[in-house]
Amino acid sequence: MKKFTVGLMGLSLFFLVSLGISQAAPKELVLGCNFILSGPAASLGLGMQRAVDHATELINPKGFMVGGEQYILKPAYFDSKYVPAESVSNVEKMLAQGIKFVYSTGSGVSVPIVEKTNAAKVFQMSYASGSNHLTSDKYPLSFRAVPCNETAFSMYPWLVKDYSQIKRVAHINPSDEAGFTESETRLACARNVGYQNVANEFYKRGATDYYPVATKVAATKPDFIDFGGTIGRDQALCVKALRELGYKGMAGIGYSDPVAFVQIAGPEAAEGVILFNTITEPTNPKQRELYDWYLKKYGPPFLTVVYDAWDPVFMLVEAVKKANSVDPVKVAEALRTVRWPSVFGEMYVGLKALYGIDSTFSRPVPMGIIKNGKPVHLTTAPWPSDELVNKLIAK
Repeated sequence: MKKFTVGLMGLSLFFLVSLGISQAAPKELVLGCNFILSGPAASLGLGMQRAVDHATELINPKGFMVGGEQYILKPAYFDSKYVPAESVSNVEKMLAQGIKFVYSTGSGVSVPIVEKTNAAKVFQMSYASGSNHLTSDKYPLSFRAVPCNETAFSMYPWLVKDYSQIKRVAHINPSDEAGFTESETRLACARNVGYQNVANEFYKRGATDYYPVATKVAATKPDFIDFGGTIGRDQALCVKALRELGYKGMAGIGYSDPVAFVQIAGPEAAEGVILFNTITEPTNPKQRELYDWYLKKYGPPFLTVVYDAWDPVFMLVEAVKKANSVDPVKVAEALRTVRWPSVFGEMYVGLKALYGIDSTFSRPVPMGIIKNGKPVHLTTAPWPSDELVNKLIAK
């Protein structure tokens, strides 16, 4: 009986030890999210936060293996307020906490931190414009998680094909890093598809009076106005001013929630406005699933930035798994070989032709339009080849 009791105790101890090993807490891959969570552009950061949270909910039940160890993803949120100094402070806090992976929103707050992240060998992916100030062979650990000004390489060839009435193009951008970058890219694209650039105007982001810039642009009699790097209410108020001044031509906006745009500009002013790089309504099962989840949890309106912010999280985890490492340098190398079935279609890291290194998340570009006061899907333009990109940026 004594031997049996000792044997039973030993067996119990074995199972307890085994259970302890199997239930050991997984390690955490911390993703420092430098998002705009307050101020005029807070809806952008809020949508991104919700997308990251949901992606984490789907990834973490199974987790992922790295070097034989179990990992889960842990987002850590920092509010940049779209203020460069706040963004720099956020990154300094991340570095002090040992965070090696950063997800950032907005060129004005992503460009100012890239020197710090690359010097510290920290992986950075950004929803931002910024051209080679953010992504280049000088910054091998910096990635553009969403194509921004680069979507012009898909938009302009599509406009030439589908809207033959366009001959004269005007450009309106904010007078900041995003605006200057967008302007440079879009001027080149318009010129190289055969359009005449008749205006290139800038305004202070968040302005209250858009009649001065609208008056200048309307006087040049464009057929199409490209709003480039403008976002949110700025677009709506400027379009409204243009219509009130008598402009009846076409306009193109991105980086916008279409429903909010129509509400601010008014249905009549918004009518016929092109929505570049915007999913206006679900057109495939992946988009529908994400859309339905969002409305069930948060209710309308759906924040379209959720689509953009969604897939980069999975791309990062795939790169970590492929590298079998949490070393940012190895993960960056692995990311350049990942192919991912995103909500837009196949997504990969490309645009070496533009930046000297594959650094931009590349995928098909959805196009929409405002019809009868509602956003409607038009088409999905293919991502451009490197050969086409070289033609479009030629001087």
